Amino acid sequence: MFKKIIKNTYILSIGTLASRILGFIRDLLLAKFFGTSGILEAFIISFRLPNVFRSIFAEGFSDSVATPILSEHNDDKLKMFEIGRNMLSISAVVLFVFTLLGVIFSKYLVAMIAPGFIKETIKFNMTVSFTRITFIYLFFISYASNCLAILYSLKKFFISAINPIFLNISFIVGIVFFRDYAKEYILVVCVLVAGVLQVGVPVIALKREGFSFKFDLFRAIKDNNVIRMIKLFGPRICSSVIYNLSVFIDTIFSSLVHIVGEGAVASIYYANRLTQFPFALIAIAVSKVAIVDLSAYHKQNKETDFKNLFVFSFQNIIFFIIPIAIIFIFIPEHLINVIFVRGEFDNNSLMMTSSVLFFYSFGLFFFCGIKLLVNSFYSLKDAVTPAKVASLSLIVNVVLSSILMFPLKIGGVALGSSLAAVVNFWVLYHFFVKKIGNIDWKGTKSQFYKVLVLSLTLGVGSRLLISILYFNKYINLFCVLLSFFLIFFVGGYFLGLRQIRYITKKIWKKR
Repeated sequence: MFKKIIKNTYILSIGTLASRILGFIRDLLLAKFFGTSGILEAFIISFRLPNVFRSIFAEGFSDSVATPILSEHNDDKLKMFEIGRNMLSISAVVLFVFTLLGVIFSKYLVAMIAPGFIKETIKFNMTVSFTRITFIYLFFISYASNCLAILYSLKKFFISAINPIFLNISFIVGIVFFRDYAKEYILVVCVLVAGVLQVGVPVIALKREGFSFKFDLFRAIKDNNVIRMIKLFGPRICSSVIYNLSVFIDTIFSSLVHIVGEGAVASIYYANRLTQFPFALIAIAVSKVAIVDLSAYHKQNKETDFKNLFVFSFQNIIFFIIPIAIIFIFIPEHLINVIFVRGEFDNNSLMMTSSVLFFYSFGLFFFCGIKLLVNSFYSLKDAVTPAKVASLSLIVNVVLSSILMFPLKIGGVALGSSLAAVVNFWVLYHFFVKKIGNIDWKGTKSQFYKVLVLSLTLGVGSRLLISILYFNKYINLFCVLLSFFLIFFVGGYFLGLRQIRYITKKIWKKR
C-alpha cells in the first residue's frame, strides 16, 4: 500500500529540495545585496499580504476542499475534468475581485500588519507601492494552485513538485542581471514574472492530459460538486484567516522596532526560510500525497487503511524532522553565519536571526505534525475543527508573544509561536482521536524515543565539535553536519530505525 505513496512523496520531495536549494541561493543574494535593510523589510511585508490570501485561495482551497472532492472521481476522468472546469470558472472571478480589492486597499492593509512602519514615512510608502504590485501575483499563483489540484487528483505530482522553482529562478536571474536597472523595484518585478511562469506550466500540463479550459460561470454555479466545495470552504476560510493572523502576530510584533530591535522583520524572514526548508521538504510533501489516499479511504470506509496511512506518514515526520530541529537548536548561529553573513548581513543581523531560529526550532516538529493533522481532518471533510483549534492557538500566541518579547526581544516572539504550536498540536490530536477512534502507536513510540535520544546526543556532540575545530567556518560546519548525519545513519541502523533499514535495503537491492 505504501510503495506508491513513498514514490509520490519522493517525487514531491525532490522537487521541493530543488526549489529550496534555489531558494537558499535566492536568500544568499538577498542577504548580500539587501541584508536587513528597509527595502527588504518593505518587500517582505508587501509579499506577505498577498501570500495570506494565497494560502486561502490557493493552497488552502486546493488542499482542503478541491483535491479531496476531485479525488472522489479519479476513476472517472471526464467527470473530474468537468468539475475542474467549473471550479476554475468560479475561482477566476473570485480571484480577480480579491486582487482588485487588495490593490485598492493596500495602504490600509499595510498599516494593519506593520503598524511600526507608519512613523517611518519612506518605508511605509515603499511598502504600499510594493504591495500594489505583488497583489497581482495573487491571481496568478492562486489560479495555478487550483490547476495543480486537478493534477493532484490525477496523481500527477511532478509539475506540482517543480512549479515553485520558477519563483526562485526569477529572483536569482532578476537580482544578478537586472538589479541595476529596476533598482528597488527589482524584487516585486521578479514576483510578477514568476507568477506568469507558475500559472503557465500547470495550464500546459493540464492541456497535455486532455483538459480543455472553458469559462462558463452559469454552468459552474449549478455544479453540485462545486457547491459542495464552496460549502466546505466556508469553515476553511475561517481556519486560514486564523492561521494567518498567527503569522501576522510575528509580523506585527517584529515591526515594533523600539521593543524588539531594528531589522527584526528581516530576521524573522531569514529564520523562517530555514525552518520552512524541512517543513516543505517533509511535512508538506507527506501531507499532500497522503490527503489523496486518505480521502479515498474515508469514502470507501476503510478505517484501518486510513489509520495505518496516518501513522506511516507521522513516522516519516518523526524520523526526518527531529534530527533537523536538534541541529537548529544546538548550532543556529553557525548555520546562519555560513549561509547568510556577507555583504549587508552584519553581526547584528546574525545575532537576531540566530535567536529567532533557535526558538522556532522548538516548535518545528509540532508545526509539521499540525500540517498532517489538518490535512487528515480535510480528508474527513471537516474544516471546522482545525479552525476552532487554530483560534485557541492564536490567543495563546498573542498572549505569550506579547509577554516574551520584552525579556527575549524578537526571540520571544518566535518562542511564543512555537509554544502556541505545541498547544495547537495536542488539542488537534485530541479531537482527531475522538473523531476516528484510538490509533495504534505500537512500535512508533519506541522509534520516537530512539530518534530523539540519538539526535540529542549528536546535538551535544555537534556543539562540542564545532567549538574545537580550527578550520574556516565553512569546513567546520561541513565536518559537523557530515559527522552528525553519518553517525545518525549508522546508529539508527543498529537501533533498528525502519526508515534507515528501508533505505539500506533499497541500496543493497540496486547492487
